[in-house]
Amino acid sequence: MKNLLIAIALLTICFVLMGCVSVPHIIWPQKDIKAKAINEPTYDKKVLIASRSSDFKDVVVKKLVESFKDEKVFIKLIGMENLEEEDGNDYNAVVMLNTCMAWDMDRNVKKFLKKHDDQSNMIILTTSGDGDWLPKKDGQNFDAISSASKKANIDKAVGDIAAKVQILLGNA
Repeated sequence: MKNLLIAIALLTICFVLMGCVSVPHIIWPQKDIKAKAINEPTYDKKVLIASRSSDFKDVVVKKLVESFKDEKVFIKLIGMENLEEEDGNDYNAVVMLNTCMAWDMDRNVKKFLKKHDDQSNMIILTTSGDGDWLPKKDGQNFDAISSASKKANIDKAVGDIAAKVQILLGNA
């Protein structure tokens, strides 16, 4: 009977921890994309793309970069772990691709948003199982897009993000 109570207590603790926002991100860490700079940093128009790495996100990032290949736009790619080193005010557009875990966005995105009073140049794509989850804005003014990580959704996600970036760059 004592072992059963201990097992129940341990299971209860596990379920409570799983409901905590940042615990799933710590238990199941995700890889980041590789950092890369595209075009000249002296260009007036600058875009920061921060992302985790997955089959879906890697293709979205690649297609986003391709959509700006003919424009004089500096694009900096970084992983989520390096997001805290960046100042969003240095960019016309900041695009963050993250995964919903425990009904919340990536802890690095949350920290980055808290660091900036104005998030009007920020676009957040959050992937979730069914693609319907959007983060609570709580008075913040970032753009939020959601998608399931399915190959069929890539072009729509890229199109939505690219259109918003074009507006922020003053091209639309």
